[in-house]
Amino acid sequence: MLRITVEVGNQSVDVKIDMVSKDDLLAKADYISLHVPMPKEGAVIAKAEFDKMKNGVRIVNAARGGVINEDDLLEALNNGKVAACALDVFVGEPSPRADILAHEQIALTPHVGAATGEAQDRIGTELASQIIDFYNK
Repeated sequence: MLRITVEVGNQSVDVKIDMVSKDDLLAKADYISLHVPMPKEGAVIAKAEFDKMKNGVRIVNAARGGVINEDDLLEALNNGKVAACALDVFVGEPSPRADILAHEQIALTPHVGAATGEAQDRIGTELASQIIDFYNK
């Protein structure tokens, strides 16, 4: 088990995280949400991973296009392994493949999560701090 402390406003929240293997996660999860960098070796989720999942799993990819192999995703959706999928990212951004775009079990959103006013303010403040730190060394 991993314990982390998260600062939320003026409060600290202790969070316990049970660590499991990727295979256990794939076999037991009803929902899988991906938030990972694109690995050099390719897709994190492809046919081998879909084969380990429960029937009817739901998947969200808010990481990078290509983290999920799109051909294998379509096969898993069409054979019932995956009940539904939400993609905030996809191969070929900003234009998804027609079969991904038209699939009834896929919800697509534009990859604009960082485009909120709050996120832009935080980015600006963080960037300014890094520039100041650089020149103060």
